[in-house]
Amino acid sequence: MTDPTRTGAGPRTAILLVLNGFVLATHTMLARQAGQGGASPILYALASAAGAAAFLALFRFGRPRSTLAGSVLLYGAVAGLVSVAVPQVLIYSASAFVSAGVASLAYAFPTPLTYVLACLFGLERASRGRTLGIAIAFCGALMLAFSRSPVSGEGVWIALAMLAPISIAAGNIYRTKFWPPGSTALDLALVMSGGAALWLGLGWLASGGAAELSEVARPGWLALSIAPALAAFGNLIYFELQKTGGIVSFSQIGYAGAVLGLFGGYFALGEAYPSWVWVAALIIAMGIAISELSRRAGAPPA
Repeated sequence: MTDPTRTGAGPRTAILLVLNGFVLATHTMLARQAGQGGASPILYALASAAGAAAFLALFRFGRPRSTLAGSVLLYGAVAGLVSVAVPQVLIYSASAFVSAGVASLAYAFPTPLTYVLACLFGLERASRGRTLGIAIAFCGALMLAFSRSPVSGEGVWIALAMLAPISIAAGNIYRTKFWPPGSTALDLALVMSGGAALWLGLGWLASGGAAELSEVARPGWLALSIAPALAAFGNLIYFELQKTGGIVSFSQIGYAGAVLGLFGGYFALGEAYPSWVWVAALIIAMGIAISELSRRAGAPPA
């Protein structure tokens, strides 16, 4: 078992965190466009994963590369299931029965859960500054979640939606603790994309999703055609961030995506937000900054 995380790469980690947040925010806007064009969320997720796997396979072709051994393929299948397919299916399935606030909460919890699990598994030391930063960012994320709509919905579906952050956090720990020795970020991005596409494809077919293809309009197809390249780039820098900054820094991409998503909605979609939503975004940014500065400074254990 190998912990691939490295320290001392603060600027690189910050850049990768922002880039991952940008990709996540752009995916959110593209998924909205795909939905308005008649494509279901699962079809969008499937197109992203399958297209990313194809792009990454082409990019890997002809380059110096390691062999994708059976253990690496198994790693991709498990990571694709736990980190991508399960949380997306849970949130997408529950979205029709719960408020947008519940769905937003599902993306707020992975960071603190990942931090606790990383400390328990010895993948990261607990520190006062790190804990404070994550707590501040989490409070900002809660403010954003409750700004979407009240937390409401059927109890069973709320419970299912809140299982998603547990799956995401578990996936974060799995990918770090069982990172195959000698594997590159490109290798793992490829096998995780392929694994996610396999599980999502099975779920899409089992739910009769093939029948929806005839109902997808041009805007939906446009979003589905852009998603693969975005996902390929996103999955590659996804593993680069995990390798460079560590799994807890990586888990904050949801927070970064939420903040950048506000800017995207404001500038690209013309959406208007109350002033306290921008305050929440500032709180999230402050929390991330405190967390990352504490990691770089090597704060003493709490």
